[in-house]
Amino acid sequence: MFKRVLMAAAVAAAVSAPAFADVSITGSMEMNLMFIDQAGSSNVQTLDRGLQIDFNGADKLDGGGKLIWKLSQKVTSGNTNANSKNALSQQAWGGREGWVGFTGDWGTFKAGRQFLNSYLTLDWPYGQGGNWQLAENNWYAGAAAGKLTANFLTGASLNYQSPSFSGFSFGAQYSWDVVNAATGSRQDGNKFSENYIADLSASYNAGSLGLNAGYLFGKDVAATGDASQYYIGATYGFDFGLNLRALYTGYSQDYATGTQDGYDWIVGGTYGFGKSFIKASYNGSDADGFSGSRAIASAEYGYSLSKNTVAYARYQWRNKEAGDLQYVMFGAWTGF
Repeated sequence: MFKRVLMAAAVAAAVSAPAFADVSITGSMEMNLMFIDQAGSSNVQTLDRGLQIDFNGADKLDGGGKLIWKLSQKVTSGNTNANSKNALSQQAWGGREGWVGFTGDWGTFKAGRQFLNSYLTLDWPYGQGGNWQLAENNWYAGAAAGKLTANFLTGASLNYQSPSFSGFSFGAQYSWDVVNAATGSRQDGNKFSENYIADLSASYNAGSLGLNAGYLFGKDVAATGDASQYYIGATYGFDFGLNLRALYTGYSQDYATGTQDGYDWIVGGTYGFGKSFIKASYNGSDADGFSGSRAIASAEYGYSLSKNTVAYARYQWRNKEAGDLQYVMFGAWTGF
């Protein structure tokens, strides 16, 4: 009798047990050591990109599709963004990403703190190998006006991304209450029609060919007035391990005294062989207000220590207008 009661209780517990959502923990760790020579003055800098931890969740809905969410943060970092108005501190809980959304056959919709779609495209694959200035404001040189992707992480954003239609997909994103350096407004998400960025993007993939294009426009972001940015890029991979990429982006910022225009372009390639890879790229840019055209050349060698860990060495040269420096960097990255 006692055994039958226990069996009945076990069956009842199994039947009535709640179904828990799928939750996963992912992230990465990166450590870099840089030797920098700027205008004849050498120094050694340790750049610790730190530990990034992502909590990802998904719950299958009764009517189809899933509810999805993400919380992402950097536990420690050599760059806290403490002095940057372009992004909140990524070390806060959910400070890197914090959004909730839905996904299904119709596409994916997310609401909350997230990256601009176009920023992610410019950052990778086109900006890989140390060319973060392609999407962001420059490093060791003055920033260009009108580059909206530099406001890469926004606290209040609505984002729709379509499914693939025979290789074609698109995204539509609206971010508001982005920090305005001119007024000092904060990212509190209370002003839906102020300090906004609209990001329209599209991509097409057919075999080894990939195409990307986008158009962004905003108002009172980083400066009072309208701003806009567009880009078009292409990637192509060969069977023998060579992958090529090229992108052009132009941007414009309106002021009471007139308009400032600028552009960036980049060409690069990656050749993989065995566990090794070699990357090379050349980035050029110019804009109204610059003292001259900027040029940045990079070369990198990497070796896979495992399926999740890679070690690499990079050399980068920048002309006088781009910071007048060169650096050598040794680093390692692992994902989990």
